[in-house]
Amino acid sequence: MSLKSLSKTRWSLEPQRVVIYPYGVFYLFTIVFALFATGLLLLYVTYQNTTFTESLPFVLFLLLIVAMFWGHASTFVEFDHNKGHMRKMLLGFIPTTTTPLSKLQGINAVSNLAGSYNYRLFRKDSRYGKGLVVSCGYTKSNDPNALAFVEEVVPVIHQFLDQYDTPADYVKVPLTSYQFFTKEGPVFTIKNAKTGAIIIGLIFIAIGISLLGLETNGLLAKVVIIAIMLGLGFIFFNAAYTQTTFNTDTQLIERTGWIKALNKKYHFGTFAGLQTVRQSINFVYTGTSINMHFHVPGKADRQDVFAVASLRKSAQVERFVDELYQIMEG
Repeated sequence: MSLKSLSKTRWSLEPQRVVIYPYGVFYLFTIVFALFATGLLLLYVTYQNTTFTESLPFVLFLLLIVAMFWGHASTFVEFDHNKGHMRKMLLGFIPTTTTPLSKLQGINAVSNLAGSYNYRLFRKDSRYGKGLVVSCGYTKSNDPNALAFVEEVVPVIHQFLDQYDTPADYVKVPLTSYQFFTKEGPVFTIKNAKTGAIIIGLIFIAIGISLLGLETNGLLAKVVIIAIMLGLGFIFFNAAYTQTTFNTDTQLIERTGWIKALNKKYHFGTFAGLQTVRQSINFVYTGTSINMHFHVPGKADRQDVFAVASLRKSAQVERFVDELYQIMEG
């Protein structure tokens, strides 16, 4: 088995059991770190005029890290149809998560801000949460390993989950109020943080104006910085006065603001689906963007992406999606 195949998602399929190994990339990390640790150890022994025996504590520490990397690659997620549960086994033998199949919603692709994606398992009570990773990361939509995973593994797991579903799981209670929309007749408008955007815009404009009196030899740099500050201020002011509306009479979705070039208009009939994108900075989760996709008339292979919200909590994302669908279907 090649190193490349080791780093991809692996799985084993049995009639009543599916086991997935999503962390194969840690085998590569193990090799890289082992080479680094070997070089580090040789440098330590050489320049400290010591022996490997005398350096045993340091050697054991490096070996422990290597073992942890290797062990993490053996972590697997197991779906047992007979026992009716899913388990995540850290290092291949430590159970860290056990969830009844009846509480699981299914496996979906999760896109990241950088453009990569992976597949995660979601609970019915947290359909837009962090999810449990069940595949490695991919950068291409036609990655052979990703396609095989979707065609061979996901359908089997979903068959397991379907057999533990109950009709009550999919009963939708009509919403009687809206948290993220205001309603005026047939027009629903997405609420925005207008006051906050105005305050931030004023701060940037104030910084830009204050820089006018700054004495400097770099006139060009000063002009550029002032222009950036004023531009950012204008962007926040535009955001404060931008509205996204859903008109159930005309069946139109419109975004209007100061910058006319950014205005958008779509018909309900061209709606192709929703996409959620988890955003992170330095691997720290910062929120989830909710994007609507629309078919482009006359271009069957193209879709427009229309960002409608960015929320942090899973419950907020789920509520927003429920409200949006009720508006469009109502």
